[in-house]
Amino acid sequence: MESAAAFSRQNFDYIIVGGGNTGLALASLLSVDQDVRVGVIEAGLRKDDDMILLPGMVGKPLNNPDYDWSFLTKPQTLAKNRRIPIPRGKVLGGSSALNYMAYTRGSRIEFDDWKELGISGWDWNTIRDAVKASEAWTPPSDYAKLHNADNTVQNHGRDGYVKTTAYSYYYDLALPFFNTMNKMGVATNHSEASGDLIGIWTYTASVDPQTNTRSYSTNAYYDRVSSQPNIVCLTGAYVSRVVMSDSTCGDSRALGVEFYSSGQLFSVSARQEVILSAGALQTPQLLELSGIGNPNILQKLGIPIKIDLPGVGENLQDHFSVTLGAELRNHHVTSDDMSSEAFAQDRLQEYRETRRGMLSSTLSTLVFIPASTFIPADNLKSILASLDRALQDPAIKNSPYKQWYDLQRTWLENDGVAQLEIILFPSYTHVGCTRENAKHYTMSVFIQHAWSRGTVHAISTSVFDPPEIDSATLDAPGDIDLSMLLEAVKYAFKIMQTGALGDLTAKIIEPLPSWSDDQLRDYIRSMVMSALHPIGTASMLPRSANGVVDDELKVYGTSNLRVADASIFPIHVGTHPQATLYGVAHRAAEIIKSNRKAEAEL
Repeated sequence: MESAAAFSRQNFDYIIVGGGNTGLALASLLSVDQDVRVGVIEAGLRKDDDMILLPGMVGKPLNNPDYDWSFLTKPQTLAKNRRIPIPRGKVLGGSSALNYMAYTRGSRIEFDDWKELGISGWDWNTIRDAVKASEAWTPPSDYAKLHNADNTVQNHGRDGYVKTTAYSYYYDLALPFFNTMNKMGVATNHSEASGDLIGIWTYTASVDPQTNTRSYSTNAYYDRVSSQPNIVCLTGAYVSRVVMSDSTCGDSRALGVEFYSSGQLFSVSARQEVILSAGALQTPQLLELSGIGNPNILQKLGIPIKIDLPGVGENLQDHFSVTLGAELRNHHVTSDDMSSEAFAQDRLQEYRETRRGMLSSTLSTLVFIPASTFIPADNLKSILASLDRALQDPAIKNSPYKQWYDLQRTWLENDGVAQLEIILFPSYTHVGCTRENAKHYTMSVFIQHAWSRGTVHAISTSVFDPPEIDSATLDAPGDIDLSMLLEAVKYAFKIMQTGALGDLTAKIIEPLPSWSDDQLRDYIRSMVMSALHPIGTASMLPRSANGVVDDELKVYGTSNLRVADASIFPIHVGTHPQATLYGVAHRAAEIIKSNRKAEAEL
């Protein structure tokens, strides 16, 4: 890795701020052109250790400051004034080094509907092709096929970067979960990568099938090009602002960036472009520190205004989750067993010797269903009526975001759009367990298209002060987010009491099916959490709709500043975003290379 002083003296065509899921992949793709020089600045360090590489150790790095930014929201009024954690990867590779390795596609319907928001060039076919270009898929093993792994060859990329396959180990609760969901009318989906993800399915993971280790942006992309002289990655450095030219006439130009390393301030210039890829929680902060944002916010902070762009830091969206716990009747091997040091050491030894076993896998089974599947018809009718009354509020009818309110409303009655994800985790920790050696599971419900819209804004002129994050948890028109979670919890009770999984369940621990709706609402307010998929804070929308970037990812009012990360998503995707974010990297590379070629021909 380069020293900060040496890095600052170099001449780069492209400076990419943030060596994470999208940024590091994009830098690597740009560097394929030997005629350009690419510089990457990442605050974290490279950490290729067991906590990152071993699938079964997922979650271990969270809240460790060497790996995790450990962001917290401001106190959430409707969630018992709790500050809700939103971990983010603070390592080379970003959150692709910490996530659950779900390499899942979104919905054809949802991406094709982005055009209704005034966006072109980002439909399902385009994103599908970009994601396939990122993927180096290996068909599942026969054992994985027995657990309903996706084996539809045409939906996967074979010659890309991120190695993917189905896991080689499955907990013995997986098939009973399939049995129960099938009994409840939810079909097994053997090809979620087709753009139709409705049903219960085994997900494809970003795992190298040869070593059963995590495949992520660092080892999948950067390691292919790191020895090239035209790409340089600086770690342990904090970009404090993009240096922008004055825009008295025409667009402002990004000249380079300033950054801190070991307490010293440096600067580096960019001949072509600066690309922000710091994620949905830090990209808006960097834009504001650079003088791009809402003038009222910038003036309060004493930051000179370069570009009046009030959408910066607005439109924060996330998936919200609630968990339920249950005790199992019989003996099962679950993640609870890892609390025994002897058991954990045996599993680690097994993994070291065979690259198989519990540590080669995480959870494996996901359920995605539309509103009509988990909400009784009369209840859904009532929920929609309350929402429709709330949507008549002049503040909403006159909102620049009205188009996506209208779009999101249609999705509630579209059975091809998932409104809920359900995951069974083979573990549960609770106080007061009285049965020795009892085993448990957790059922988590995640609403996919929450109606709450939060904000992320800088609180000072220092990049070392984390931004203020207001996720606006449960603050939604007609209380629809709370109503959806209430119905999701009730549906989860039915799952836990039905079919093969119901037969294995000794008791539901908390919350209880006997609780009243008011008690369940109180539980939801006490327990609702972020599903760690923040998006939208530098939205790709028309400028008149509070957009921050155009459909070529260029920041409005600038000639050469782009954003490439989850902050550009205008509306949330009903899936885990990792694969889509790799697709964003490939799509951004196409756009940038095309523009470079066009300029060269002038």
